[in-house]
Amino acid sequence: MSFMFKLFYKSPEDEAKEALIVAYVVAGGGRLDYREPADRDGGAIVFTFEFESREQAETVATSLRQRGEHVEGVSDYA
Repeated sequence: MSFMFKLFYKSPEDEAKEALIVAYVVAGGGRLDYREPADRDGGAIVFTFEFESREQAETVATSLRQRGEHVEGVSDYA
């Protein structure tokens, strides 16, 4: 079983911010599973990250929240 969380940030797109977030999650044992673009100006860009371990996912999600990111989950990824 794998585990996931979603990270939301308000558009407009910020390639540098996205690259830093993805690199941070990868370093913590996760991988980017899906990136959903904003559906309107000022809407949320949503990343879904997948992990093999709930512990890794919880650790990275907590750290991102402490850095001010909006993270929902960790949950089982079916």
